[in-house]
Amino acid sequence: YEVQHGRARSAESQEREQWASKREFILAIAGTIVDLGNVWRFPYLCYKNGGGVFLVPYVLFLFTCGIPLFFLEVSMGQLTSQGGVTSWRKICPAFQGIGYGSQVILLYNVMYYIVILAWAFLYLLFSFNTELPWANCNNTWNTGTHTCHVISGFYY
Repeated sequence: YEVQHGRARSAESQEREQWASKREFILAIAGTIVDLGNVWRFPYLCYKNGGGVFLVPYVLFLFTCGIPLFFLEVSMGQLTSQGGVTSWRKICPAFQGIGYGSQVILLYNVMYYIVILAWAFLYLLFSFNTELPWANCNNTWNTGTHTCHVISGFYY
């Protein structure tokens, strides 16, 4: 046992896992940053908020707020070898509320995100139960110049 800050702790409880390599760390960070919300929703938000003009304030806030805060969080975690709440407590005990606040924001984000994924999964399951419109020739658009041909069991 080791005594630190007036508390006895075992040496094995202090050891935390480390990244095996820099590549593993970079891939974990990239997996955290790039998600379905960035790929799926970002083009919609650009279109809804003015197209290319939306990119100007987006890039401005990305470089003035987003990247510095992300770098702060990652570097604090690497420096202190602690999680989001305990790293702030280790830097300054009065700032541990910042860690708790970030966890509350993450909780709300996860609740929002899981609903989107549940709807996508529900639509995926329903798509297996219904016949697709292009699976047969009995459609309104298969008349006139848009004829439907069956060749070897496939509809063209």
